[in-house]
Amino acid sequence: MGHNRRMTEEPSAEAPTPSPTEGLQGRIERLQTRAQSAYDRIPVPVRRIARHAFSAAFVVVIGSTLYRQLEGTDWAEVLRSLPTSPWFYLLFLARFFLQPTIEALCYTAVWGINLFRYYGVLLIKLVMNFSLAGGSGDLYFLIWSVRTLRLSYRKAFSGIKDVTLLSAAAANIVAVVVLGGYFFFGDLTFTKAVEPRVLSLIIGVTLAAALLSLLVILFRGKVLGVGTRTMWRIIGYHLLRSGGSLVLLGLQWTVGLPGSVFSAWISFLVIDLLVQRTPFIPAREFLFLSIALALADTVDAPQAQVTALFLADTTMRQLVIIPSLIAGFFWKTRPLPLPLDPGEEGGET
Repeated sequence: MGHNRRMTEEPSAEAPTPSPTEGLQGRIERLQTRAQSAYDRIPVPVRRIARHAFSAAFVVVIGSTLYRQLEGTDWAEVLRSLPTSPWFYLLFLARFFLQPTIEALCYTAVWGINLFRYYGVLLIKLVMNFSLAGGSGDLYFLIWSVRTLRLSYRKAFSGIKDVTLLSAAAANIVAVVVLGGYFFFGDLTFTKAVEPRVLSLIIGVTLAAALLSLLVILFRGKVLGVGTRTMWRIIGYHLLRSGGSLVLLGLQWTVGLPGSVFSAWISFLVIDLLVQRTPFIPAREFLFLSIALALADTVDAPQAQVTALFLADTTMRQLVIIPSLIAGFFWKTRPLPLPLDPGEEGGET
């Protein structure tokens, strides 16, 4: 009896203790199952009407928010000061669509599904993160991927988490390289326009984020769900996005202000990089604008022209959001869900 008792007790003693992450994911999956069961009990026509009503309400909410943001703008002055080169606008569009394009490549690599067929949902994700709150678009994309791509919650959450972490890692790599090059070879003009404590805080946060990203890469087996080859592929895609975005922005400003040269905008690019990489900063565009205007005299052009250049870029970003949102809702509903390979959970090593 004692031997049998030990035999029955040993498996429970050796059973692995689930990690806090696995326990949390298990609870969320149970909630997901219950929610799915309740959702399936709703008649299909009611579900269809509710989806259309939600889409319409969402467009109205976003549209009214953007209207309040643009209300009071001196459009006559903006129109008079707009850059005349068509390359300014083409480069802006290239920069705007670079992020969803890179994300489509990343999620195609992670899930083995052609995400370009669902490109519209990545536009919605971008708009929500920019207009509502950071992370709201990722949450929407998580729910959408479970419902439309028929992924398990665990696989969808793991893929989005991996791409987000590796995107931040690539952006931090670019930030450290650019900052290092600027502080060694640049003229450091912009440091005179920023409070030393604020500058030290921003640089410290950037370096700390870079260190955390390095730890993610070093301990990828415990943090990431993708294999090593896929990890470096995603990092490569996002290095292209981060570096390409900076180059496109510099070229956009160069062609937008006739007579200027790319090197004249290096300080502005560094400021933009620091502002974008620092978390918990509200109204980043206006913070960048306030610092950039203090450096406007470093560019051989009237301050009014430099101000109009930055305002034009900010205004175009606001204006392009609404058509992108509408296109996203139509685009994402066209393709049918693609089947997944059963049991496809891990990546290559």
